[in-house]
Amino acid sequence: MERSSHERMREIEIFGIPALFSPNRIKEKDVYPGLHHYEIMSGPVFPDSPRHLTADAGEKFLGTVLSPVKTHLTSDGQREIEPGDLFLDIEAGEYTPAEFEEKYLSPNYDPQAERYGKTD
Repeated sequence: MERSSHERMREIEIFGIPALFSPNRIKEKDVYPGLHHYEIMSGPVFPDSPRHLTADAGEKFLGTVLSPVKTHLTSDGQREIEPGDLFLDIEAGEYTPAEFEEKYLSPNYDPQAERYGKTD
């Protein structure tokens, strides 16, 4: 079973793009089709502070980001997260990747539909 297909993830905004965030490490092979896989890596000075978006955060892993838009990483495989680049709203909804896809790509999306925001 693909973990990311059924896991409810928090909606975030990174680099101005809506995306999904999970505090769990999701293997790239398990990513929902159409989403791009990234990991948030902490910085050296503040280990709990997100500093870079990368393909593999290694031991500095803070979470997984699934984005509908491919993000350009530098030649060293990272993109620095500057202040204002990442919004983790505690009031944001939680969605499965399929629900997230429907929300942003379906012309018939109804934000009041009963299944949205419903917890398992």
